[in-house]
Amino acid sequence: MVPLSRRIWPASFCLAVLEFLLMAAILPSKVLALNLDGSLGSYAQYPPWDMCLNGSISLDFKTKAQKALLLYLHRPDKLYFELKLMNGHLKLRANLGLGSFKIDTAQVVSDGEWHSVEVNQDGDVTTLIIDSVKYMEPSPGLVNLVQQSSLRQISGQALPASLSSSSLSSASSSSSSENESYVFIGGFPREYDSKNVSSLAVPLVIFEPRFRGSIRNFFYQNCSEEPQRPELLSSSGILTKDVDLCVRRNPCLNGGRCLTTDAGRVCDCSSTEYTGDRCDLRE
Repeated sequence: MVPLSRRIWPASFCLAVLEFLLMAAILPSKVLALNLDGSLGSYAQYPPWDMCLNGSISLDFKTKAQKALLLYLHRPDKLYFELKLMNGHLKLRANLGLGSFKIDTAQVVSDGEWHSVEVNQDGDVTTLIIDSVKYMEPSPGLVNLVQQSSLRQISGQALPASLSSSSLSSASSSSSSENESYVFIGGFPREYDSKNVSSLAVPLVIFEPRFRGSIRNFFYQNCSEEPQRPELLSSSGILTKDVDLCVRRNPCLNGGRCLTTDAGRVCDCSSTEYTGDRCDLRE
């Protein structure tokens, strides 16, 4: 028998070991697939989403809950996005400065299957996309908010003085740590049940049932930049934490977005000028 120290291991085995070690190294800060238990204190907290005049936030989810809070964007200036399940359907409620509006949807999504949802902001129009079905609604106020801020560019193009910023974050006047902006998935930390509830634009949101189910492929797109996976800041009530396949190895090229599916990794090339399985072929 050849001693282990002198054995020549196959390249495929060495690659698998290396992949495992890399996965272990990123596990503490790069856990992306979450399974929440729906308990009173369950939640996942992420950094602010700064959607600007042209941004999006998207995720995949799976649940059998008929009523639950899926996502809440908390801002100190009382602007908000709330995405929740009502009778098995998704409902978006938001305020971008000139009053609340809502988007109701038709599909039943509380069926225990994976569904994709995206909130897209384009000027004063908000689009809710569920499994490629689009629902659009005027969302007045964002452009007015942009007019009050100080930046001069959006998407790399100069703007007239009346449109001096594409960023919502620059329009916020509060720097208090109590009023920082965050995105919450599935619920809120327990401290919001008491001292911090008044800081929420919709205080009654803390009474929404917590989300029990799974989340994956969570992305932000800020100010026309490439989609990014936000870092999980804190969480509670997590049943399991699965390392996303795309974190183990991202095969997508040229800005393609790697998505985890039940069939494995796939590359979304829709926001690029490339096609192919790896976004490697120019259109």
